[in-house]
Amino acid sequence: MKQSQQFLCALGLVFAILGSAQAIPLSTLLHGGSITAGDKLFSDWSFTYAASDLGHSHRIFNPASIDVTALNDGGDNPGPGLQFDVSSGELSVTGNGVYAYVDLQLGFRVTVLDPTRQIKDNSLSLGGLFMPYQHDGDNDTGAYILETVGTAAFTDNLGVKEVEGSVLDEITTFALTDSAEFLPQSEIWVSKNILVWSVDTTDTASLTQFTQRFSQTVPEPGTLALLCIAGLTGCLARNCPRFSRP
Repeated sequence: MKQSQQFLCALGLVFAILGSAQAIPLSTLLHGGSITAGDKLFSDWSFTYAASDLGHSHRIFNPASIDVTALNDGGDNPGPGLQFDVSSGELSVTGNGVYAYVDLQLGFRVTVLDPTRQIKDNSLSLGGLFMPYQHDGDNDTGAYILETVGTAAFTDNLGVKEVEGSVLDEITTFALTDSAEFLPQSEIWVSKNILVWSVDTTDTASLTQFTQRFSQTVPEPGTLALLCIAGLTGCLARNCPRFSRP
């Protein structure tokens, strides 16, 4: 009975941890931090940043204004993932009459901790995009993310995705989700180039949220059976005298 109570307490603790995912500032991840969603470990974070003259003297990227939250509610498909929430106008641009922009490139590695659940595709979605603009027939504003997936850093041999929300001369483009499929992998590298821009001084583009998921293979029934047998054998070895060493 005591062992059953301990098991239930441990199980409850696991669910409590999974259900209370805390956001981690991107600044922490860029300084050697990592985050885990399901059995997927996201590590080796890097970035490059560029911005035009937006009327802010020496505008500098502040990664503490982007929170990264683990998504554990996707099952096997769409799978675990990450949500990026942007605050303080970090990815917001008001036009300067020529072409104002911010350009952020992020890279990270995704490693599988459970070898039976390899990554077989991933998806990307624009979740929060605001583009207030003048309906004057002459506008150019929006946000665009180009994402590559490869077997090494900054490569695209596994897939390329593009999402965009924009307005050009009153013509709108909303391609807010995209995905890439590939053979199951135990490790992948993801790189995303995020561009937010605006031309007219009356127009503004603000990217406040984007998410991505990593679907995974489902363990074969035989694999599950072997794991169960191994676990049962371990329990018997610890509790049954016949399995104990003399």
